[in-house]
Amino acid sequence: MILFQERAVEKERKFVIEIIEKQFQEERARVPKANPYPYTTDYPVVPPKPEPKHCTKPEPFQLVSLVRHEEEMQREMEERLRKEKEEAEMRIFKAQPILKEDPIPAPEKVRKPLTQVQEFSLHVNHRAVERAEFDQKIKEKEMMYKRYREESEAARMIEEEKAVKQLRRTMVPHARPVPKFDNPFCPQKSSKETTKPRSPHLRVVQRKERRKIMSTLSTATSSPATSMR
Repeated sequence: MILFQERAVEKERKFVIEIIEKQFQEERARVPKANPYPYTTDYPVVPPKPEPKHCTKPEPFQLVSLVRHEEEMQREMEERLRKEKEEAEMRIFKAQPILKEDPIPAPEKVRKPLTQVQEFSLHVNHRAVERAEFDQKIKEKEMMYKRYREESEAARMIEEEKAVKQLRRTMVPHARPVPKFDNPFCPQKSSKETTKPRSPHLRVVQRKERRKIMSTLSTATSSPATSMR
């Protein structure tokens, strides 16, 4: 327990020292620092004045859209002439040739013999007969099980009646004995010692000590910071 408390106090002390160092560094960072003077004070070299350029001469625009427009107009003109030529050729009458033989003859229809009608052999009829036989067997088994249950219930009731009659014949009433109070129970005195009170180990005292240490350290760090300002 003592080692654990010492480790806790040491950990708190390190934490407080880290906080104080961080505060000291922040105080130093807030102090303004002036930039140093440059290494030379010579004036920079003035660059020479550039030579004057000639004035711009205007020229007509060479737009790509104009070239594309001329090409599109030429293509539309050629397309129109081609369509007019095709329409003129289509208006000329041309007779179709006379077909002497069918180029795609129709296949001949195959004649099949007539279907002979036969009676249907339904599986429902066989299933109905089998189902009737199955139901009859189920009913017979149920009747047999019912008869077995009734016989076993009657035999059980007869056996119970015989057992009750035999118990009534052999049973003899007995009275309860009176309880004895010769050795009554007497509680004995406990052999344990009385409880001794002890003050609890509260964390309030440690918190107070830690606050005192924090206050002393903060006052110690604030004094050098104010002197630096």
